Amino acid sequence: MHNRWHKALFHLAIDQHEEALVIYYREGRGDQNAIAIDLVDASALLWRLQLNRQDVGGRWSEVAAGWDSYADGKLYPFNDGHAVMAYLGAERDQDVDRLIETILREDTQCQTAQWARETGLPLTKGFAAFWRGDYRDAVELVYPARYIANSFGGSHAQRDIIDWTLTEAASRAGMRSSAEALAQGRLALKPHSAININLLRQSRASGVELLPAA
Repeated sequence: MHNRWHKALFHLAIDQHEEALVIYYREGRGDQNAIAIDLVDASALLWRLQLNRQDVGGRWSEVAAGWDSYADGKLYPFNDGHAVMAYLGAERDQDVDRLIETILREDTQCQTAQWARETGLPLTKGFAAFWRGDYRDAVELVYPARYIANSFGGSHAQRDIIDWTLTEAASRAGMRSSAEALAQGRLALKPHSAININLLRQSRASGVELLPAA
């Protein structure tokens, strides 16, 4: 499935949202029988579709149910972060809070717990703030984390969800200069991406506030 997930990203890059959803239904539906990597792909694709302002309806619920067997806040922050996306989409805020509380409760002398606290927690809280419409809080949380994003896990393509969410949050928060700078940085890497072109267009319709210091 993972190669198909990359194909879905190519469709998103040229504004072919329906084609991306077809791949989701054929290859990547997350459900209670899915393995963790398939659930990561499902969460990541649905989140990206929502960032593109696409209504994914009730698809989040089956993905969230699939995560119940894996997301415990103790083993792998990368997976837990993607579980949080599904729980947010399925309006299961109690499970978002459960994961955050577990991360905060774990002994940071454990390497995994330290990893979760330093990298997973700000991203998890940042994604939650974004979903709940607290865009300035999302920027405050996610912006510093982008500098240690490599420690989150996953590939460059998977971690792009961090920068994309941050750019979208800055735009929605009315932080025009910051959103435009982030969008321009994305365009420098992928100048033909419809995603990045749209982000730049949106940023120019925003306000004037700047990003916080890193």
